[in-house]
Amino acid sequence: MTSHPIWMSLLLFANAAFFAWTMRRRIPPLLAGRKDVRWDRLGERLTVLFEYGFGQRRFGMRGERDSGLAHILVFSAFLVVSLRSLTLIGMGFGGPNFHLPFLSEQAPLGMAYYVLQQLVLITAVIGCGIFLWFRWFQKKERLTMHAEGWVILLTIISLMVTDVMFGSGSLALEHLHNHAMVWPGFLWVESPVGRWLGTLGLHATALKVILYVGFWGHVATVLAFGNFLPYGKHFHIITGLPTVFFQRLPPVGVLTKLDLESSEQFGAVEVFDLSWKELMDTYSCTECGRCQLHCPTYITGKPLSHKEVNRAIRHHIQELGPKMPMAFPKKPAEGESSEAPATPAYEPLALAGEGAILPDATIWACTTCGWCETACPLFIENVPRIVDMRRNKVLMESSFPEEAQRVFNGMEQQSNPWGVGSNKRGDWAEGLDVPIAANLAEAGKKFEYLFFVGCAGSFDDRQKKVTLALVKILKEAKVDFAILGTEESCTGDSARRLGNEYLYQTLAQTNVETFNKYEVKKIITQCPHCFNALANEYEQFGFQAEVVHHAQLIEELIREGRLKLTKPVAGEVTFHDSCYLGRYNGIIQEPRKVLKSVPQLKLVEMPRHGLQGFCCGAGGGRMWLEEKIGQRINQNRVDEAAATGAKTVATSCPFCLTMIKDGIAETGRDDQLAARDIAEIVAESLELTATQPQESAA
Repeated sequence: MTSHPIWMSLLLFANAAFFAWTMRRRIPPLLAGRKDVRWDRLGERLTVLFEYGFGQRRFGMRGERDSGLAHILVFSAFLVVSLRSLTLIGMGFGGPNFHLPFLSEQAPLGMAYYVLQQLVLITAVIGCGIFLWFRWFQKKERLTMHAEGWVILLTIISLMVTDVMFGSGSLALEHLHNHAMVWPGFLWVESPVGRWLGTLGLHATALKVILYVGFWGHVATVLAFGNFLPYGKHFHIITGLPTVFFQRLPPVGVLTKLDLESSEQFGAVEVFDLSWKELMDTYSCTECGRCQLHCPTYITGKPLSHKEVNRAIRHHIQELGPKMPMAFPKKPAEGESSEAPATPAYEPLALAGEGAILPDATIWACTTCGWCETACPLFIENVPRIVDMRRNKVLMESSFPEEAQRVFNGMEQQSNPWGVGSNKRGDWAEGLDVPIAANLAEAGKKFEYLFFVGCAGSFDDRQKKVTLALVKILKEAKVDFAILGTEESCTGDSARRLGNEYLYQTLAQTNVETFNKYEVKKIITQCPHCFNALANEYEQFGFQAEVVHHAQLIEELIREGRLKLTKPVAGEVTFHDSCYLGRYNGIIQEPRKVLKSVPQLKLVEMPRHGLQGFCCGAGGGRMWLEEKIGQRINQNRVDEAAATGAKTVATSCPFCLTMIKDGIAETGRDDQLAARDIAEIVAESLELTATQPQESAA
């Protein structure tokens, strides 16, 4: 083989020009997106890039390990074979002796590389074969059955085949001219194929045809492949790693704080109100459907599929891209003319509503449970954009489900979603000698922990029993705590997730002022939604404190010997993970350790648990909205709990307790199942001191 610099230059130039033309149509929508800083915490970003981007950690999730393995096989082959592809392009300029630095076939590192390269030629074909099996025979429902998938898989196989054609053809031709040649053992795929070609008695011309078809076929396929990617879901091969790098870093349960004073528009009404990262997410969506596997809305028949949302937005911005300029006018600085720019040649559709990209019902179906984001191998951010769409509906259009109006009114007028008089917030504590922050401050006393009771713990009759159980535990362990009583307000979590950012900020600011008044440094919560707001989101208002959920505190008290669990609570118990406790904040093992500490209690797990736990249906403000479409989410979860054979479903969230309790009643399982908070179970098992009152918390 000789070098062909002119032909190679023409081929590279043509492909580069076409790729530039394509990207000219893909980049403008990203430039038009909302600004979003994603260059911070560089060390953490590099860590997740190598762990989840190159390491493919999320592709091996439970229930999808077969497809995860297939993707790892194909992805690793791409990384390895890309060096071979670069080598072939270099040979087009420098001839057959060209090699990348340190990758000469005579060098130890080069031989080691080619041993690996020969392996991935096989594993890539195996991986593609698995995917073809899924599409042809299994027809997995989560996959998008489009011809593009077949084209890509067959193209990858052709890359491996042409690579072998070039290598084995070169070896066979060399052996034809030098019969004393030793077949390289490290080329353990190409050498046997080359020997086989030799046994066919092919003329040198035929071997050259095989060699050149392999060489030019591989190079042309690689370049054509790269130009094809931006036209479909396989654009993720280009944008995927950047998407992982620019992901939302922990704590992931934090929504952006709107500037309510100076902004003229709130939330997202059309695609370019989304951030550039959210728009790039749609380019990176592989349409693998993992976001649908356990999505509580999708599998219970609600009008929401995050995969389809990604597809709809991507198709829309791809249509707009060719009409958009590469540069966009900046907002005028203070004192400059604010004349409206000329009407653009493109007209983005509204994101949600009648005749928009998405049906209005789509954005209200989401429980913000975060399962879709936990399952996504590329960390596509679905929840923030859903909330931004809700914000626009609520704050700009006053358009939201009618049930939400009562909730908003209750929070605004009485600081709780039930609308019960705020003066009754501390009634549950009457006669229990529970310290109140105002009384302690008046007496000049301090307290270590503020027990933030929350709205459910203060007003809901069922959750009040959990509050009493927790007070019993705190007193038994001699925890120095106090409550705010009537000074406590709702954290505003449901208002924020439903899109009412104005109401949320009002409630949050009120609480922060109260916390600062009493110099609060440590907070105990019994509600994961309160926990997430206080621990992660109140920092936006300048407040920071050590916030612990009662599952964490109880586990610590048991571990330190401050709680003695001696009374048996016999029977099998299954634990339901709260999304905002487990998935969002990683508090998964603590409640299980608590339950395992109870004598004679046996913990049995549901198939969907931990990070892959299934939502109860109450998150994202859905606690307060009617569920009229499809199966009720809580009933789906109760069916799964009942299948374990357990007699008790343990929870650690007021919303979950309510939803599971209602689901048990709705499915007629009152005689089979009971729903209890872990605090109630622990309180029942306590060995009380002589000074502890003996009343039952259950």
